Amino acid sequence: MSAPSPHAEEGESLSGAAMTGGVERASNGGPYTLCGLAAQAARRHADRPCITQGERRWTFAEYWAQVRALAGALAARLPRGARVGLFMANRAEYLLLQLALERAGLVRVPLNTRFTAHELSVVLRDSGAAAVFHDSATADRVAAVAANFAAVWWRPVDSGDEWAALAASRAPLPAEPEMDELCALMYTSGSSGQPKGVMQSHRVFSAMVRNMLIDRDLRGDDVVGHVGPLTHAAGTYFMPWFLRGAHGVVIEGGNVDALLEAIERHRITAFTCVPTLLTRIVNHPRIDAFDLSSLRSIGYGAEPIPLNTLEKAIARFGHVLTQNYGLTEALMTVTTLAPHDHFTTTADNRRAPRAGSIGRPYTFVEVVLRAGDGTPVADGEIGEITIRSEHVMQGYWGRPEETARVLRDGWLWSGDLARRDGEGFLTMAGRSKDMLKSGGFNIYPAELEAVLTSHPSVIEAAVVGLPDADWGEVALAYVVLTPGAEPDASMLIAHCKPILGLRTPRRFRFVDRLPKNANGKIDKPLLKTQALAGSSTDA
Repeated sequence: MSAPSPHAEEGESLSGAAMTGGVERASNGGPYTLCGLAAQAARRHADRPCITQGERRWTFAEYWAQVRALAGALAARLPRGARVGLFMANRAEYLLLQLALERAGLVRVPLNTRFTAHELSVVLRDSGAAAVFHDSATADRVAAVAANFAAVWWRPVDSGDEWAALAASRAPLPAEPEMDELCALMYTSGSSGQPKGVMQSHRVFSAMVRNMLIDRDLRGDDVVGHVGPLTHAAGTYFMPWFLRGAHGVVIEGGNVDALLEAIERHRITAFTCVPTLLTRIVNHPRIDAFDLSSLRSIGYGAEPIPLNTLEKAIARFGHVLTQNYGLTEALMTVTTLAPHDHFTTTADNRRAPRAGSIGRPYTFVEVVLRAGDGTPVADGEIGEITIRSEHVMQGYWGRPEETARVLRDGWLWSGDLARRDGEGFLTMAGRSKDMLKSGGFNIYPAELEAVLTSHPSVIEAAVVGLPDADWGEVALAYVVLTPGAEPDASMLIAHCKPILGLRTPRRFRFVDRLPKNANGKIDKPLLKTQALAGSSTDA
């Protein structure tokens, strides 16, 4: 790709920002946002490869020039603070827009490409999105909802002339955003089943990047494979490696075959993924056909890793695995388990894996395990993970009550339970809610139950999670039908799929009644016990 070098920008008038030695500085003289740091990195690594997607490639200079052009065009079209949806498959344009929106003072709203039209509509309505950038992979959902959002500025990035015009803009840049201005709304479902927009400021992203640069082994000569959805952790992790000067390879399709081929072709040295993908990699029937010798670092997280997957990965790749625990509300970086910490020595002097461990807190993150009354628990006891750090969210968009429930006295209550050993390593003990994690995505039973019970043949439904070697967890739905209705899982799948998409239950058990506890509520712990035991008896 051709674009002017950042060197040519020195001395330009930027309407509220000034170039000093080729680096943009915040107009108020305050601390650098990532925009300023990115400009500095782009100058330092100007001629080095920055992004590759297929046959397309950008140097650092070309990437930053493109970001500036897009930022100016977007700021000229949209008011500061406007929310902008990104609804596209893994592609370089996502990474260009990600930083362009930040530089323009606009708010990024990542939209999962697996969203159904219904899910897309819910998030667009809640966020009040003013614009959505999309591509051919999501065009069907866009076509289904666009007429209901006439005020939204819809722009494809892979067809027509609109994208080229934006990328060629020479509109002036606005003032660089302040650290506490809103940077992104990243949606996560709540226990009520309604999605919640997690408010993340520029300060949050800067703190997350600092955490990664200090405590993770990121190198300037890395070639990083971005295989997971860029709307999730893969996109968030782009910037730390960018500041180091690493080369990012966007892997289209996000599947194992595409990743293995890319590792061999581009000599990829590092990638991050969910354990589900790692399980597929180590069990791939043709894994020996690929040259994977360039790999030196594999990050994983978002769900528990099966022990057999961990052992197979270490046996094949060596001690290159890094576990990461985080959540959207405390952006991705809470605790980490370094490669050399994956094993411990037992009392009888055996070397054993730290099964279920999520490591120890990042340097600039405080973690305290607490009982329900807020008092810290002793080592070895289970408590809820509470977090204090600059990378904790500002709150939930438009939901002050839910914000107050999880942000208390400067601490974020995660809803996750863990125990700590004498060395400070945390081990997950479960979740305080009924949330499932399947394929790296959060699934909430209440949302599934609401859709199931909207079917005319369903009286009651209860959803629990089951361990699954491929997905981490899958949803099992216990269903009570109306008299005379025939048990038909395909009928319920057809009913749920248009609304729930990927979150549709994968297993069903039809029962005459659901067990209730003393309060008259469905006894989910009993259902879970029966499910794990493989019981086929009606509950």
